[in-house]
Amino acid sequence: MAEENAPRWVPRLARRADLPAIHELYRTIWGSGRSLEHLAWKLFDAPFDPIPPALAMDGERCAGVYAVISTPLILDGAKVMGAQSVDTMTHPDYRRQNMSVTLARFCYAEAERRGFTLVYGVPNENSYSMFMKRLDWRHIDEVVRHVRPLCAPKRVPGLLAGPLDLALALHARGAALFGARARVVPVRPETRFVLPETPSPTARCVVDKSDPWFAWRYGAEPGGRYEMLTLGPAERPDALVIFDQIEDEGDGRSHIRVSEWLATSPRARATALRAVVALASRRGCGSVFLFTNEPQAGALLKRNLFFARDTMPLCLGGLGAFKAREPDRAGALVVLGGDKD
Repeated sequence: MAEENAPRWVPRLARRADLPAIHELYRTIWGSGRSLEHLAWKLFDAPFDPIPPALAMDGERCAGVYAVISTPLILDGAKVMGAQSVDTMTHPDYRRQNMSVTLARFCYAEAERRGFTLVYGVPNENSYSMFMKRLDWRHIDEVVRHVRPLCAPKRVPGLLAGPLDLALALHARGAALFGARARVVPVRPETRFVLPETPSPTARCVVDKSDPWFAWRYGAEPGGRYEMLTLGPAERPDALVIFDQIEDEGDGRSHIRVSEWLATSPRARATALRAVVALASRRGCGSVFLFTNEPQAGALLKRNLFFARDTMPLCLGGLGAFKAREPDRAGALVVLGGDKD
């Protein structure tokens, strides 16, 4: 009887040839919208020792996926490799078989074999308990969604909405007048990223930003519509912001989502932020927003009329010998925008 009830699937690392089967599972769980090209980029093409997804295969059928993105980190001043946990899914026909835990452990064993330090992520409410109780993760911080409104909320009466819209627009556009002139260009596969010389991080652990990371994360993403704003000399910029303009979050307007926000100093960072806000206002966007748990960024955002809205848990698990050294408190691991999927 036990043999009859044993799972038919077996865990293994994915191969590129598995993409059609993986894509079919994504379609089953999340619907359309993710192309084969996008999955190949996300799951196989990261330039830093990519760890293929762990799959549960039942013959030719993909019954489950646990995927991470290999992510270079700086931990206590040293360059190390980590991974971001991105996708966990089980086909409805295979639930209650401990599949996600099995696949995650299978994936972590491969990451540990390669010398990876830790896995981090922002699990949703469906998977949070699994990561905390079954995979021995820590919940160390909260990633905050910071929003700068550029138009009156819908609940504001019509007679007041017009003047409020005008006041918000004038403030947004006027704030950029005192800064340097910004250059804005679309990000393309051939885009050359020249990064500002940023101050040393105050957090124990941060994503190690580099030209190859930017080229993969923003230049190579299929269907990506990113733009790059820079201040200062082109050959050595004072600030760089990567953003995209996304459509309709329920209010019929577009919004600017900031994914990268680098600068040589807090002053240059503030100037670049105001330039993005002014650009969003000129385009008629409803807001500018970004996600981060960085304390210095949060203080700067607050001074520029960004409001903290919803939050999500920032969690992690150490691997092998690094488990005793994993970041274990708020502010020890910092993420911003594109550092999370």
